[in-house]
Amino acid sequence: MKTKLSIAGVLFLLAFQSCDNRASEELSSQNETIKVSSSKGNNLARLSFDSKSLSGYISNQLALQLEVKNLLDNEKNVDYSLIQSELQNVETIEQLELLYKNANILHGEELISLYNEMNSNSEIFINNNKDFYTKYTQDQRSTLIIEEIDRQLGYDDNLAARVNCHANFVKASKRCMRNYAISMTGVAVSGFFSFGVSTVVGGAVATTMMVMCNSDADEDYHDCVKGGGQP
Repeated sequence: MKTKLSIAGVLFLLAFQSCDNRASEELSSQNETIKVSSSKGNNLARLSFDSKSLSGYISNQLALQLEVKNLLDNEKNVDYSLIQSELQNVETIEQLELLYKNANILHGEELISLYNEMNSNSEIFINNNKDFYTKYTQDQRSTLIIEEIDRQLGYDDNLAARVNCHANFVKASKRCMRNYAISMTGVAVSGFFSFGVSTVVGGAVATTMMVMCNSDADEDYHDCVKGGGQP
């Protein structure tokens, strides 16, 4: 079942989920080679970089979102239609945990913990980068963050489409994770942050969209192969 989703709603939710700007130190730059790592035996990502720098912040966000994807890849028979239809009614963490349980997600608490880790990671970046918010406009900040996400994912939207089914699948999958990263770094663009239920629910919304996007990419791959394309 194809589901074409836009990230605009998530960006709106994440951008307006808080009321105070706590940025407080100069943005530092790093040029180290970024490696996103995860531990299959541990549901919590091991953050390897300093979230005070833009490159370290994005690297840690990508590592955390990979942990989320790995958790959900191992879930069976999840009712994502139920999650999509009921998320708008969630007002407490307990309600989100119950929704995940009713949708057959076994690791709901771990997922919520990872959403909170991503939020904490954003808070660290915001609190330590006063100049990032005084020197650049919101559009410029968005561009800088997206460029860093693209660099670390190795994503290039300008690459010509290839007839190879696997190559197209890889590109589509990277796009899904790119959009997920853009959604989960929305607070860093605005510079406003606060912990709250809406923050966690925003993470749940973005995660659901990421899962459906990857499902579409997988379906497109199999349709490509069945249509005679190169696997």
